Amino acid sequence: MSKIIAPGVLVLSLFSASVNADFLGLYIGGGVWDHGPSGSFGTTVAGSDIIDTETDLNYSDESDSYMYAAFDHFVPLVPNVRIEKASMGHTGTATLLTFNGVAVTGNSSIDLDTMDTIAYWRILDNWVNFDLGFNLRKLKGEFVVGTETVSVSESVPMLYLAAQFDMPFTGFSIGGDINRISYSDVSYEEIRLRAIYEIGTIGFEAGIRSTTLELKNLDAINADLEFTGVMLGAFLHF
Repeated sequence: MSKIIAPGVLVLSLFSASVNADFLGLYIGGGVWDHGPSGSFGTTVAGSDIIDTETDLNYSDESDSYMYAAFDHFVPLVPNVRIEKASMGHTGTATLLTFNGVAVTGNSSIDLDTMDTIAYWRILDNWVNFDLGFNLRKLKGEFVVGTETVSVSESVPMLYLAAQFDMPFTGFSIGGDINRISYSDVSYEEIRLRAIYEIGTIGFEAGIRSTTLELKNLDAINADLEFTGVMLGAFLHF
């Protein structure tokens, strides 16, 4: 019996720490991410080129927005929830390329929109916070080169980890999170590192965000792309 009780006591003690530290928390925020592209993409259609985003399309840094809402509570075993929506796009010009089996020239663009639904548990909640959970990411993408457009749509399950270290009595903290998955058609990783400052119900964040995406014959698209840049945002914490 003791072998069963001991792990149970440990789990309950972790959740008790969470209950005592924070009863309820609602976060609403958003910001801007300035991202630079690298990598390549193409289609599985015979004769299509592997197209480099920088040398073939002249893609450069762009800025896009993100927004989120998160709800923390004190109920043991029931996950907290975070919903986040983000967009990312790049534009350039193609010259004498073959995309989707067609010889094309003219304007080019990549647009990637994501909607995250994250269920997570707060394992530690004091001056060190640690979250563990799962993210179901809805990915919608559009690859355009000249007259040809190929769209992708996929629901991607991801592992979610987050940590934050508070500097007591200062309002400052540093933290980061990672969403990651790798399976036959998709390898997807997103990492964010940021510094945070809160005063009252208002908070500000600044940091670095990196997204790596590999698609293998997903809706006829092959891609090996990376986007990295600086992010700036603000939020309300009730």
